[in-house]
Amino acid sequence: MFGDDQAIQSAAPAYAFDCLLRRESIDRYDDRNQIRTNLIDAYDQMMTFVEKHLNDPFYLEGTQRISLRDKVFREAISNIISHREYLHGSPARLMIYKDKVILDNPCVSHYMGEITTENLVPYARNPVICQFMMQLGRFDRLGSGVININKYLPLYVKGAKPIFKENDNGFELTIPLVSLADKDIEAQVKAQVKAQVEAQVVFSVLKACRMKQLSSADIVKALGHKTLSGNLRRLLPVLREDGLIAYTVPDKPRSRNQKYRLTEKGREYLENNE
Repeated sequence: MFGDDQAIQSAAPAYAFDCLLRRESIDRYDDRNQIRTNLIDAYDQMMTFVEKHLNDPFYLEGTQRISLRDKVFREAISNIISHREYLHGSPARLMIYKDKVILDNPCVSHYMGEITTENLVPYARNPVICQFMMQLGRFDRLGSGVININKYLPLYVKGAKPIFKENDNGFELTIPLVSLADKDIEAQVKAQVKAQVEAQVVFSVLKACRMKQLSSADIVKALGHKTLSGNLRRLLPVLREDGLIAYTVPDKPRSRNQKYRLTEKGREYLENNE
C-alpha cells in the first residue's frame, strides 16, 4: 500500500478512497476526487480536499494559533486509512454535506454500536500501516482519533458532538458542521417567519370578510390565491374557533350555502391592528 500505483492496483484492485462534495447535488456530487494511490499521498490528497471545501476559524491554544480543521480531520482521515479493509470491494468515502461530514469505510467490525471515549478499546486492524504512518508523523497513537475529535470538534463547531459507529457494513464517523445553537436559532427564525406569514393571512381574511359575507372560494379569490391552500385551510377553522369569524349557517356546517361573516371580536382585532 506504500508502493507505486500499479503494484497497489495489482494487490488490491478494488482499493479506493472516494472524496465527494454534496452541498447542492445530493444524489451525485458537486466535486469529486477518487484516490487510488499510495497511502502517504492518499492522506495528503484527502486533507487537501477538506482544506478546499471547509473553513478554518481562527483559534488560539494558549498563545499559539492552531488549525482546528486540521486537528479534527487529521484524526478522521487517519481513522479511515488505518481501519479500512483493503481487499473489500467497496470504497472508503469522505462525503461533505451542507450540515455534516460523513466518513465511512468497509472493515470487519470489532465493536458493534456507538463508540465513545468511555467505552473506547483501541484496536489495530492494520498494525503495520499504523506503525508506518506514525513514524512519518501522519498518525498519532492508537485510539487518539476518538479522544482528539471529541476534544477539538466542539471548538471547531460550537457544541457539536461526533458520532463514531460500527455496524455490519463497517465503520462510520459523522462530524456535524452546524452547532446546536445555530440549529436553535434557525428554528426560531423559521417559526418567526411562519408566524408573520400567518398573521398577514389572518389580517387579509378578516379584512375581506368585513366587506361582505364570503364563502371559502370567495376568500381564496379575495386573497389572490388559485386554490384553498393548506395554510388557509388550516387557519379558517382556527379563526372560527377563536371567535373572529363565524358561519352564516351555524346549524349546517356543510351547507352548500355556507359562508363566513366577521364577528364583533374580529372587527376589534382589525381596528387594533390596522
